Amino acid sequence: MSKKNITEKNIKLLWGPSGNKCALCKADVIEEGTAGHPYPVGVHAHIEGENPGAARYNPKTDNKQKAEDDNLILICPTCHTKIDNDVQEYNADKLKSFKKEHEKWVAESLRSVMPEITFAELEVIVKYLVAVPISDSNITVIPPHEKIKRNNLSTEVGNRITTGMIQKKQAEKYLNENPDYRFSERLRAGFVNKYRELKSNGLEGDSLFYALHKFASNNSSDFKLQSAGLSVLTHFFEICEVFEQ
Repeated sequence: MSKKNITEKNIKLLWGPSGNKCALCKADVIEEGTAGHPYPVGVHAHIEGENPGAARYNPKTDNKQKAEDDNLILICPTCHTKIDNDVQEYNADKLKSFKKEHEKWVAESLRSVMPEITFAELEVIVKYLVAVPISDSNITVIPPHEKIKRNNLSTEVGNRITTGMIQKKQAEKYLNENPDYRFSERLRAGFVNKYRELKSNGLEGDSLFYALHKFASNNSSDFKLQSAGLSVLTHFFEICEVFEQ
């Protein structure tokens, strides 16, 4: 088996709760390229090794299970070397604990900075989103809780949407006060277009939401920009039906 067997869905489920940070040392696992385009440097490390002789290999775990997101941990290259060269210190149970605590820390960090989000952060996000190709779509508003249930979103994603609601009103105000009356419509269409693209690639549920949050945040490792992107995404999740109606 190879890391190539890890599906796009499981990659999104791995990256989504990570905050673009190493689960061990908290270093950014996204770097800025010379042309201003971010690129990943994180490693999709197996908690239980994929092949005989690999670190933490467990013969009782089948190949399909080894490629699932719950057997993967997102770390930087340095920590990847560390955990595979000291398996007594970094056993499977400890890595699972690290991952769980890291995802909890990311969720708390997003929530803690959300009240600090200003128009400055929102401007960074919306300028990026307005620049992407768009398409149109008819939309129908339904209650968010019904949407969460209808789209099979997990409790973790539901909590992330709740966090986004903290500054959703500010995102709405920003969009409503923009002097370009078509600004909000173009931004909405951009989300719809991205949603369709991700759906066509087979993403759904949590993996689809995390991919849209990554899109909304321009793949930033900055929690403030991630929070700004989340507030905009939450606005369109509730109002503009970027998920199933």
